[in-house]
Amino acid sequence: MPKDILCPCCSGKEYRNCCQPLHEGVLPENALQLMRSRYAAYVLNLPDYIISTTHPGSPYYSENIFSWKRSLTKFSRGSTFHRLEILDFKEKDTLATVTFTAFVSQNDHDATFTEKSYFEKTKDRWLYRGGQLSDGRAPNMVTTGQLRLLPLAYYGEPVLRRMADQIEEINDDVKKLVEEMIETMNACEGLGLAAPQVHHSIRLFVIRTPIETEDGVELGPVQVFINPHLSAPSNETVSLSEGCLSIPTIRAEVERPVEATLTYTSLEGERMERRLSGWEARVVMHEYDHIEGILFIDRLDPSEQAKLQPFLNNLEKRLHDGKAL
Repeated sequence: MPKDILCPCCSGKEYRNCCQPLHEGVLPENALQLMRSRYAAYVLNLPDYIISTTHPGSPYYSENIFSWKRSLTKFSRGSTFHRLEILDFKEKDTLATVTFTAFVSQNDHDATFTEKSYFEKTKDRWLYRGGQLSDGRAPNMVTTGQLRLLPLAYYGEPVLRRMADQIEEINDDVKKLVEEMIETMNACEGLGLAAPQVHHSIRLFVIRTPIETEDGVELGPVQVFINPHLSAPSNETVSLSEGCLSIPTIRAEVERPVEATLTYTSLEGERMERRLSGWEARVVMHEYDHIEGILFIDRLDPSEQAKLQPFLNNLEKRLHDGKAL
């Protein structure tokens, strides 16, 4: 590449003075710099850089590096990158968001998209954790106010194995935590999120109500459950695939009751009781397990657990020992 070529990240700087040092091993100073360098890596077909800057807890992370690299190369070679527009950048402590529009075409058709990317600083390195996508230029994805994301607790962290404490008072701190949990759940595109998953060992979880349709499951309004108690599970059970934000990239068939009764306190302080069924019951039971110190993998029979154990060991090494960093 000629020395004086402009950087593909659209900064207006020369590549050698912009993203090239990052592609060669210099650490980005912030998440925005990382986002630009990742975009430039897509343009220049540098899959190794994309892989090395992806958080090991990202849902996009793959243990099959060869296949991952091949799909990244296919995307780069099949796309024409016209322009990058940064719409918003927010950073707080070890978390950050960058909202951008990438003006791209594929096979002579417009493939422009907007992404709200999420980044986490791990071991002094900014890494890409995930993102929400929208077709075309979508400035409505920019949110006002401060960043309200929370860092996730991942497999192997003790907080996920503790019995959570009762909430004595629904005060402003609890209400603020609920808001931050909802934003974190939405950012991670999760069906639910329990307080222990964001390092708060209290009996609280939120869900996006699953609504079963002919085309599958859609996400409805947010529900908040404080000091819940689960009882009267049905004798009828069903096995369905489950995953967990705290155990990324791993899924398994989990058998659970079809129905159960939940008693809980609403965010407004009202004690309520409901009979839950279907997907809503499953999501609630999954999140309820979290405040009991139980993970979905504990619900598997021993033979299935044994099959998953090597993958869980590898995941824990990636997340906590920096093996993939």
